[in-house]
Amino acid sequence: MSSFNVLITEVACPDCEKRHEARIQFKFGNTWQLQYKIGDKVTWGGNDIGIPNLNEVNAYGIIESTKCPYCNKQDIVEEYDILIKNDVIMGISPMASMENYLGENGEYFVVT
Repeated sequence: MSSFNVLITEVACPDCEKRHEARIQFKFGNTWQLQYKIGDKVTWGGNDIGIPNLNEVNAYGIIESTKCPYCNKQDIVEEYDILIKNDVIMGISPMASMENYLGENGEYFVVT
């Protein structure tokens, strides 16, 4: 299995609506088990996937656990778009469609 990075952020449970910290794996930048939070700048210069300094990119993110730590249901959204602008992680949204990731590499796509 190839290396990936992790975005540590909050997600909400669709059942109990409580927010909790989650780990979302993604492959963009120097993929070397680096940990990020929203607002962090992506590191380059190693095991790179993607191209630095793109205006706007969505990276494919997959959550490490779909189980809510409060209500124990397995309904947390599994796949996310991680929005990255000029190498800064701006936020996440539940993935609306896998179609954009079916191109060349499947790990990211250029939005603009």
